[in-house]
Amino acid sequence: MMKTILAGLLMMLAFQPALAAVRLTPIYANEASNWPLETFAANGLFRQIARYQQGHPQAVVLNGGDYTLASLSKQLGPSALTATESGWTLHYPLVIGPGASLTLSGDTLFIEGRHGGCLINRGELLVEHSNLSSNGDNSSGFIHGWGGSTTRIHNSSLKDMGRADYRANGLSVARHRYQGPGAPATLEIVDGQFSNLYRGLDAEPGSRITIDGLTVEASREQGLVFQDSPASIQRLQVQHSAGHGVRAGGKAPFSLSDSELTGNHGNGLLLEDHTGEVQVFAVTSRDNHEYGIQIKSLRDQQPTRLTQLTLTGNTSDGLRLDGSMHVTLDGADISRNQRYAIAVQAADGRKISADLKMLRLHRNGLAALQTGGEGELLLQGVSLRHDSNRGKYLAGNLADREADLLPPLLQGKEVIVQFTETLPTIPLASLR
Repeated sequence: MMKTILAGLLMMLAFQPALAAVRLTPIYANEASNWPLETFAANGLFRQIARYQQGHPQAVVLNGGDYTLASLSKQLGPSALTATESGWTLHYPLVIGPGASLTLSGDTLFIEGRHGGCLINRGELLVEHSNLSSNGDNSSGFIHGWGGSTTRIHNSSLKDMGRADYRANGLSVARHRYQGPGAPATLEIVDGQFSNLYRGLDAEPGSRITIDGLTVEASREQGLVFQDSPASIQRLQVQHSAGHGVRAGGKAPFSLSDSELTGNHGNGLLLEDHTGEVQVFAVTSRDNHEYGIQIKSLRDQQPTRLTQLTLTGNTSDGLRLDGSMHVTLDGADISRNQRYAIAVQAADGRKISADLKMLRLHRNGLAALQTGGEGELLLQGVSLRHDSNRGKYLAGNLADREADLLPPLLQGKEVIVQFTETLPTIPLASLR
């Protein structure tokens, strides 16, 4: 008899950790002890939960273990996670804690944002061959990864997610102020499709991003935003965002290759206050409502390498350089933009210099090149055509006349174009 009782107790102890690994946790706004949820609770999550949950708002927290939606549903009631013929519906905020993991594989998940549903990752989240969506209104669900987390999205789609609230933009990663130094939030996307998110991706300082294949369509604000987060991106398509297609700032390196940015209401690509190393290779930016690419930074001599660009049909300039920097551009078709092919404006007291080679600058609305401020451009292998009603290829504060620069330029020879705001001075005549 005693052996039977002991065996029963051992079985209870064996199952206790698994049961304790999933629990409902009260949510409190503006409390440091509740920091993974406090940011969102203070920005409206309480109000959303109150429409669905009875009593004090709660979240589902995974404290350990590896879960799928099917295994998780066995420990949760249908009020938190519901199975239907069309897939799963998550009604509660779900927090994946450190040491815990959640895998969605071949799943369809509807995140009930109006009820406060969201995925908050502090451990590991894998979404593969799955489809996630939400309400698509101002109370949409979202996915967020805190520092130390790993989020992988492979061959999956996200749609109708995110709102304008801080860090609830659709898919975001960041380090919280209470976390201190430590492992970054890591996000890996392979062959993803995002549509109608508030922002397709928002990466804040303390995050690390790798993208190999992603289509972002119809973001309600901007396509992808990187702030001081190292980003390596290839095979990206961003279309018809309400703001910029891609915006990056901060000190982290930024690499973009084999990508296309089209029809965005801002710039195709904006690097603003960005001082990290930049490499942009084989990128097309066309039919955007502002610039194809704009670099607006005091970069000075930090490497800025642009190669094999196609910047066409943009409402303003194809390539716009503002601030101070040295740019290397090797191979580009910058044509049929409504203003200038290349526009340069150095900051006061600073200079812009560039090596520009193998360029096709055809039929831009005002001129091929416009300069302002102080600087020097080396041009070689340039093909020029235009429909400008001004009848000029070069405009701005050139140190030399266009008539002197144009003949060797049209022959594809190396030409140095200097520009300066310094006014010529005439020495005083001697009184002798």
